[in-house]
Amino acid sequence: MADKNFVVMDWGSTNIRAFLYIDGKQVEEKKSHEGVTVVRGKDCEGAFDRLTADWFKKYGPLPVTMAGMVGSINGWADAQYLDCPVDLAELPGHLTEVKHSKGYKVRIIPGLCVRDPDNYNVIRGEETQLCGAIRKQPSKVFLMPGTHCKWVLADGMKIKSFRTAMTGEIHALMMKYSLVGLGAGEQEDSAADFEAGLKRGYEENNIIPRLFEIRGANILGAIKPAHVGEFLSGLLIGSEIASMQKLFRFTKADGALGIIANPFLTARYQKGLKLAGLESFSLEGDEAFLGGMLPIAEALL
Repeated sequence: MADKNFVVMDWGSTNIRAFLYIDGKQVEEKKSHEGVTVVRGKDCEGAFDRLTADWFKKYGPLPVTMAGMVGSINGWADAQYLDCPVDLAELPGHLTEVKHSKGYKVRIIPGLCVRDPDNYNVIRGEETQLCGAIRKQPSKVFLMPGTHCKWVLADGMKIKSFRTAMTGEIHALMMKYSLVGLGAGEQEDSAADFEAGLKRGYEENNIIPRLFEIRGANILGAIKPAHVGEFLSGLLIGSEIASMQKLFRFTKADGALGIIANPFLTARYQKGLKLAGLESFSLEGDEAFLGGMLPIAEALL
């Protein structure tokens, strides 16, 4: 087995992304929809074998380093959480070895947790992205938008604390199951409605009384049914930013915030941060993941 032949995986709730490195260079990427919520720990080894069989047949058994929900209690192995504050340089010393029936060398990176009476929180997968992001461009605050948006306080490679906003999940649930989304039909982009919701959400912060008004505005013709999702998205993101700004007490003087996300979500959050008078810079998720994962994987060879 060559010294620099290995595989790294980002194994999340719904998908798996695997990256093959030969002689230290990425030569192939594979994706699978057999995430943890699909296999639920019962057939993780089978999902792993289906994804890597061709690579192992061609190059022989390769060491594999994984991050994400594969290390949760519903994943392949229950990998530990490291308590914050924690230095991310400690991650390689706390890997969980996975038992594979063929004896393959497979390891999972630990997650992070906060145990505080005011904040019980966990992260899996994002810790690896944070490693890559901080190495490329340090910041005191990183945010990682998605179904569950993570807001992270950092000091160099040391993660001090973090919080989670379920903004993406709340939006999806309200559009699918609540009166807000009832009869709204197919949605379309509307920068004006998104920004109107963003402004209201940020300025008022407490949006509970405003949610049903979206339904009222739809019925009374003040907002197009196809734009309901955009206004709701803005309202939720604006409120999220206002809440996190208050909890973390960060200002423009703390420097630019780092956003780790795809271009679509990055643009949305940049608008919200600008409204809050905050500067930001962006990093793409895969770039951050690989930037954090590769030094760990290579150090294990």
